[in-house]
Amino acid sequence: MTADECGRLWVIDSGAVDAIGDIRVVCPPQIVIFDLNTDRLLWRYVIPKSQTKPESLFTNIVVDIRDGQCDDAFAYAADVFRYGLLVYSWREDRSYRLSHNLFFPDPIASRFVLDDVTFRWMDGIFGLALSPLDKKTKDRTMFFHPMASFREFAVQTSVIRNETYANEHPDDFRIFPFLAVFLYVEATTRGVCLITKVPRSGRVPPQLGVRGRNQSHSSASAMDRRGVLFFNLVTQDALGCWDSAKPYGRSTVGHVAQDHALLNFPNDLKVDREEPQNIWMLTNRLHLYLYRSLSRDEYNFRILTGTVEKATDGTICDPHKIGPATSVPRDIDACDDL
Repeated sequence: MTADECGRLWVIDSGAVDAIGDIRVVCPPQIVIFDLNTDRLLWRYVIPKSQTKPESLFTNIVVDIRDGQCDDAFAYAADVFRYGLLVYSWREDRSYRLSHNLFFPDPIASRFVLDDVTFRWMDGIFGLALSPLDKKTKDRTMFFHPMASFREFAVQTSVIRNETYANEHPDDFRIFPFLAVFLYVEATTRGVCLITKVPRSGRVPPQLGVRGRNQSHSSASAMDRRGVLFFNLVTQDALGCWDSAKPYGRSTVGHVAQDHALLNFPNDLKVDREEPQNIWMLTNRLHLYLYRSLSRDEYNFRILTGTVEKATDGTICDPHKIGPATSVPRDIDACDDL
C-alpha cells in the first residue's frame, strides 16, 4: 500500500492466499482507495481478467502525481509471479498491463540462503520507487528490480504512462539515463562474459546497474525527496542506500544498518511525506515462517523507523558527501556476479 500527497491510501489487493504454496484465488485482484481523513472508501477498481495471468500476484504499488493534480494520478503495481507491470489511470479509470524482459528474475540470483535455510524463489519485478519530479522535464524516474536479481533498472514514467509508446519502445526500459555519459558496451567477450568499459558512446546497457552478489537480493524500495534510494537487503539483514546523484555501482551503494536480530528478513519499506522524512521498515522472518518455524520466545515481527538524514549520515549515500575517486566505474566484468 502507499499514501499519496492528496490524502488517499492506495491498497493493492492481490485477491490470493497461500501465495507460497498452491495459490488460491478468493477474489479478483483490485486496487482499493481510501480517504485518510475520513477513513471512507473512495473507489474500488477491479483489475480486468485480461490483465492478469494464472497465479498472478500483485504486490507493491506506487502512485505518481504531478504538480498536485490529484485527479490525474497514475498507479503502478508489480506482478511478482507473472512478471508484469500494471498501470492504472485515476482520471480514465482504466488500466493496462506492460511486459518486459527486465521484469523477469535472474535464474543465477534465485538461490537465497538465510539462517542456514536455503530456498529458491523465481520472483520477478518487486521493488518500485519513484524519484522526485524533475523540475526541467516535469517527469519522474521509476526505479525497479526483480527480487531474484542483483541489479537495478529504471524507466521514465512518461514512457509507462503511454501504453502504445511503452510497447513500441522497449529500449526505454534500461539503466538510469543519467549514467549514459559514463558507460558503454565494448564488443569484446571473454568466454561468456561481457566486458564493459568507460565511456564514449551514450548507449547504456541494462546490465550495468549492478549491486553485486555481496550486496544481496533486494525486496521493497523507496526514494526520499533528496533522491536517495533506500532498499531492503533481504539476505544481508540490512538496509541499503544509494544517492541517485552518483553513479550506481559497488562503490556507491551503502549500508544504513545491518543487524541479524532487528533486521531479520526486511520485507517492506516506505518513506513518508513528513518533515523531516522518515523511513519505515517491516521485518518478519518470512523464511523461518515458511520453511522452519517461528519461536514464541522471540520477537518475530518488527516495525522500525528513523529519519532519512540520520540514516544516510556518514554513508556514501549522503547527498553532501562527494563520491569516491572511483565514482566513474572501473571496467566491469559480468562474471563478477556469477
